[in-house]
Amino acid sequence: MGSLIAKLGYVGIRTPQYEEMRTWGPEVLGCMLGPDGQDGAVRLKIDDADYRLSFHPGEDHRMLFAGWEVLNHRDLDAAVNRLEGAGAKPRFAEKEVARARGVDQLVQFEDPFGQPLELFCYQESNYHFWHPPRPHAGFVTEEQGLGHVVFVVPDARHAVDFYIDAMGFVPSEILTMLEPLGEMWFLRVNPRHHSVAFLEIPNSVGLHHVYLESVDIDDVGYSYFDVLGGDANPDLQMAFGRHIGDQVISYYVHTPGGFMIEYGWGGLAINESAKRSPNNLNFRRGKRTEMWGHAFRFQPNETVHPYQA
Repeated sequence: MGSLIAKLGYVGIRTPQYEEMRTWGPEVLGCMLGPDGQDGAVRLKIDDADYRLSFHPGEDHRMLFAGWEVLNHRDLDAAVNRLEGAGAKPRFAEKEVARARGVDQLVQFEDPFGQPLELFCYQESNYHFWHPPRPHAGFVTEEQGLGHVVFVVPDARHAVDFYIDAMGFVPSEILTMLEPLGEMWFLRVNPRHHSVAFLEIPNSVGLHHVYLESVDIDDVGYSYFDVLGGDANPDLQMAFGRHIGDQVISYYVHTPGGFMIEYGWGGLAINESAKRSPNNLNFRRGKRTEMWGHAFRFQPNETVHPYQA
């Protein structure tokens, strides 16, 4: 049975520095400001949807939700049945909560490590068309949705089993990491190489980063060199480089909100019709992660806090 989930729709973060994202997002990433949330949340747009990233006021840094889009209410009901069959205990949210998310129907549940997940259908797009604060070609979304999320978990295979069995994801790649790290798994529900990935780290649970993909590599280069100042920026975690698996050219930067953004271009779109071909790129197992670059630059500074579920 394939996945009823179409794409990653949005991610919500709680952070005491939420207001800083009002300037950081447009200046560094070229995102638009969407309409504020009901609780004063700062929300960022990367396409015609009202928002894709939401930053909520709070005393600590924590992921509040990762929302997965289902295309219609019939598929949502079927996805709920599948979750119930896997023991996930999904529940329909109150209308007020769905309204605050800007969706028609909302289902909430947790993964095996307690991380808060949501399914939704019919997200609002109130004709605030893409009009960036500086010249920017736009972001890759549409059928691929909002980039991807990567979670740190103590047992990657346990997480993967849940996302495959309860949510219908398909594996794209496994990497064997250096000690003390374990495996890293990449899963997809659409042509994007992965919409979610899991990095195995002992005794750790939380959000590692969110990926945004620009239509034009020049927007990524401008952000890296002209806005952030290149390799010398102390908020960088990984310098400019290119992955082998999804073939993305990107960099990783710590945000004022206490989590990382991977900002990139050129992601591999997997051709599902080629999956029976002996030369297809639908699955890879390896140890090498980079074609070039992505050197670690700095350790997280004192303002950056890991999320704990």
